[in-house]
Amino acid sequence: MAELSFSNLSKQFDGVAALDSINAQITSGEFVALLGPSGCGKTTLLRLTAGFEHPSAGEIRIGGQTVAGAGQFVPPEDRGIGIVFQSYALWPHKSVFSNVSYPLEVRRVPRAEREARVAEALSLTGLSDLAQRMPSQLSGGQRQRVALARCLVFDPRAVLLDEPLANLDLALRASMQEVFSMFHRRTGATMLYVTHDQGEALALADRVAVMAAGKIRQFAAPEVLYREPVDCFVAGFVGDGAVVSARRTGQTDRNLLMLNVLGQDVLSRSATPEPSHVSVRPESIALSDDAPLRARVTGCTYLGGQFRLTLDTAGETLVAFARQRARIGETVGVRLHDLWAFRDPEGVVTMERALAHA
Repeated sequence: MAELSFSNLSKQFDGVAALDSINAQITSGEFVALLGPSGCGKTTLLRLTAGFEHPSAGEIRIGGQTVAGAGQFVPPEDRGIGIVFQSYALWPHKSVFSNVSYPLEVRRVPRAEREARVAEALSLTGLSDLAQRMPSQLSGGQRQRVALARCLVFDPRAVLLDEPLANLDLALRASMQEVFSMFHRRTGATMLYVTHDQGEALALADRVAVMAAGKIRQFAAPEVLYREPVDCFVAGFVGDGAVVSARRTGQTDRNLLMLNVLGQDVLSRSATPEPSHVSVRPESIALSDDAPLRARVTGCTYLGGQFRLTLDTAGETLVAFARQRARIGETVGVRLHDLWAFRDPEGVVTMERALAHA
């Protein structure tokens, strides 16, 4: 397996930046998800890594080898990368066994070795009993596993996955998440996984790169993205909850600040002495009859074991969890705790403009 490295990587289409100075290191054997809305640049980064596009600037290295940049360009077939597409990309006229065998045939691997490696790949992906079936005889999840086995069989240096679960129904997606996790554990492959589904990214990846407008906004472990987002975009895009403006009113010790949030003084964790916003997750909200902050229930959804409440609080929309159903229009007390504060330059500018026009 191999390390992936991106240095000042940029890509433009007709003068418009799809990627803007991407710098990132993916260690050998790491599972990394590229997460972001449509048009953020995640698929472009995947295509550049695969060699389907030439970068406008910057460099890509795979296992220490420069494959793009500095006057060098290694074609896709020579990069030793496996790719799993959203559309499966299976040969319709070939059996499961023949589809998986194809990369080895192209590389002229001897027949005995080829058959042994295909059998191993089919076993790893739970397809041994389906070896002679045609793609048309398979379910969506089975076809995706064939694509994964075909990728696995030639021992690639890295595996790229382009929204591989997008065409599957909810139950199959959950099942295939387990397959991908198993695949990664057994092979130790370096994996780069593109998705717009935060649930997939947070569940599968060792680290997640959250992208917007061609840039990586934050690259961290899922739990760090959730508990300590760096800006309003990441806080709003990853996980449930709300992003609320805040003003510092005092300091206690180390990284704990007293902030005014929704008119209440709340002790908050912070990585900066002068934050502008806080991330308010559902677990940061306690419902209490005697809480000073009042909220009106505007939505109530049963999630199995708990209810998800949407609350209108001082003009902001918060999300909380409750054990009992609440009535729409009901007023409840809200107490905030364990908030995460950060300074977002874009958010500060927006606030200043709003105040100037108030």
